[in-house]
Amino acid sequence: MKIRFIIIVLLVSINIIFSQEKTVKLNGNEILTIEVPENGKVENGIYTCNLFDWKITIPENYKITDIKRTEELEDKGYEATKNANPGIKINPHPTQLIGFEKDKYTYFKSSFESLTGTKKVTLEEHKKFSEQLLSDTYSKIKELRCDISSSDIKLGKYSFYKIEIRVYNPKNDMLLLTQELYNSFINNHLFSVSINYRNAEEGMILNYAFTKSMEN
Repeated sequence: MKIRFIIIVLLVSINIIFSQEKTVKLNGNEILTIEVPENGKVENGIYTCNLFDWKITIPENYKITDIKRTEELEDKGYEATKNANPGIKINPHPTQLIGFEKDKYTYFKSSFESLTGTKKVTLEEHKKFSEQLLSDTYSKIKELRCDISSSDIKLGKYSFYKIEIRVYNPKNDMLLLTQELYNSFINNHLFSVSINYRNAEEGMILNYAFTKSMEN
């Protein structure tokens, strides 16, 4: 039986927009072009974030995630989470930083969402809430079996929590997908990273790229 994958993009949903221009028509044929501040830029295979001090090297054979692909993941994750947890408000479109992928199951995504105006919680409280929300959501997907675990980790000068989701075929216990979510509070923002893979070697490559980036 073909397993229907539903990738939960709950904490990390990405729209890759490095820069935008807004054009406004004035009287006659004159057009005013307004530069919209970019969240970061890619030069020589390295993404540099403009919102806080962070750089990450894009691994070889990975491409920057297409905006349409990102929107599909966001929509699937948001709908699955909303249906499994009615009444809980989730922001489906946080500020996007960088995303890159090798294929539709192997990718890295990151976001940076302002906490201004939100309820004050500790990182530990946020971890417990997120873990429960993911558990409730994945438990509704009968075609899959999921193991969810969490841990605390220090990367560079920042404290993160990590949630690992291992997705199995319930009929033969074959591991289908691993999803790793990293979250930290940085400058009154939620910095979130999602690493997804089916091949353990690719998972090591993506994790190395991320952990190395936090040493800078």
